[in-house]
Amino acid sequence: MKTHTFNSYKLKTFGLLIVFYFLLSALYFTYIIDYDDFNYVTYTQKIEFYFYWPRYILASLVIVTHFFALLRLKMSDFIFSILLLILFFFVIPSGLLFSSNSELDPSIFTLHNMLFVSIYIFSLISWNLTFPKIKSRSATTILAAITFVGLIPFVITYWPYIDISNLWLVNVYETRALVLENVNNLYTAYAYSWFSKIIIPTALIFCFYFRKRTLAVVMIISLLFLYLCGAHKTVFLGTLFMIIFYKYDYLKKIYFFMKLLTVLLIFSIVMTLVFDVTYIWEMTFRRALLLSALLDYCYFDFFDENYIYWSNSFMSRFIEYPYDISPDFIIGRDYFDRPKMNANVGIISDGFKNAGYIGALLNIFIVASIFSFLNSLKISPKFFGLFILFLFSLLNSSLTTILLTHGGFLMIIVAMFVLRNTENSLKSRQ
Repeated sequence: MKTHTFNSYKLKTFGLLIVFYFLLSALYFTYIIDYDDFNYVTYTQKIEFYFYWPRYILASLVIVTHFFALLRLKMSDFIFSILLLILFFFVIPSGLLFSSNSELDPSIFTLHNMLFVSIYIFSLISWNLTFPKIKSRSATTILAAITFVGLIPFVITYWPYIDISNLWLVNVYETRALVLENVNNLYTAYAYSWFSKIIIPTALIFCFYFRKRTLAVVMIISLLFLYLCGAHKTVFLGTLFMIIFYKYDYLKKIYFFMKLLTVLLIFSIVMTLVFDVTYIWEMTFRRALLLSALLDYCYFDFFDENYIYWSNSFMSRFIEYPYDISPDFIIGRDYFDRPKMNANVGIISDGFKNAGYIGALLNIFIVASIFSFLNSLKISPKFFGLFILFLFSLLNSSLTTILLTHGGFLMIIVAMFVLRNTENSLKSRQ
């Protein structure tokens, strides 16, 4: 995979990261830290969140050091982009939370930094890849055929609950509740993410490249149908990522990604200061970044010396799960006083709740190995949207769920046999 050099996109991305970090810091310590999420935890756990400048200086120095590492160290464009997203989704929010109290557990921030460093170190590993590869044109046909056959059970199972108004985001939660109450199908439960996050988006990219317009329309309709099977907005998000990140190389993609989010952050701050409109940053930066960091604290606090050793997952036959509700609902109930809140877990807190620091390090090792392997496959940047979705899942789900239910293993298989060496074979068309 092409190794990036010291170029203008790298420098401009670095500048945007600096601007984004300090603007997000201002937003966080001025507004987000006083939002309901933090107030609930303050009330239930008797802990205060405030600006603690010694820790903020330390966290800023660490984060800026990572910025310079991205500038100076040699790495592939793929790894550069992944590491920047690790900073964006994991290290920066964790650093801000670390700076919010003089006594908060520093190991959370430390482990997120270890994730960043581990992905870089593991990217230096050379993998010997000798397995066969399916040609891209053949893969397009195969993936389309799998889609046509694989969606038949969805049509049979979900057809009575399809609500076209969901396309306009109407009755979304009503549809979800109806499906949850009436549909209990093991195949569709697993295959939903396989098709919506991996198979159909991959086929769609091939259709774009080979200009199979009719088949591309069919793939888009298939994605819309899957969205209607339960009204999960992540299908829309995945499709949007694949389309937005189709053009350009890795460095241009990640630059425009940071530019878009920095502009959105500036706009949300201006709207708050001028019109007292907070909805934009509430639904984006607070929800996707800072709430995830706060949930990490909650999981570390509750499961400290109280690990469950995957007893609510693949070890359930061997180890008895000690609680009557799942960990995500425990956190919602005990820390946010909301028994029905599904408090998502990230990969660091997922590992910690299962086996403490050993579990967190194990998750870091697995994730770093996955990105190292993907890096060795020399995959075209046209498919970068797939890996952004995977990385975003790491922020909101347990690792076992990501690999099994959300299609992580399938993504690796598709990358091995379908996407390998597409960086050279799928050259950009003028």
